[in-house]
Amino acid sequence: MYLEKKIGVVIPAYNEEKLIGKVIETMPDYVDLIVVVDDQSQDRTVAVVQSLATSNKKIVCLEHERNRGVGAAIATGYIWARDHQVDVTAVMAADFQMDPEDLPRILAPVCKNECDYTKGNRLF
Repeated sequence: MYLEKKIGVVIPAYNEEKLIGKVIETMPDYVDLIVVVDDQSQDRTVAVVQSLATSNKKIVCLEHERNRGVGAAIATGYIWARDHQVDVTAVMAADFQMDPEDLPRILAPVCKNECDYTKGNRLF
């Protein structure tokens, strides 16, 4: 919970076995659900996520039956989060482009009802 809201983070993933573990392991404790959407990776991405999920019940691994692209993976994650009563959902890349420490900057305005949507950029 963050500011009394159930928080989910969607991580679209394609061939991210090398970095996905670091992204998941550095997720702040206030994140209630980590929804990894694998877009038919050809490496061990799913195996890495499933291994972490055995000891972390916050992790959910969804798998597309065919490669549909990052937009579809994000949409799949958003739909899953909505259907599981997540109040606020953020998206983070599976290759550690975004520092999880920056999450409060994009979550707080939504959690405080100051806006409906925020977007961050790793370059600023």
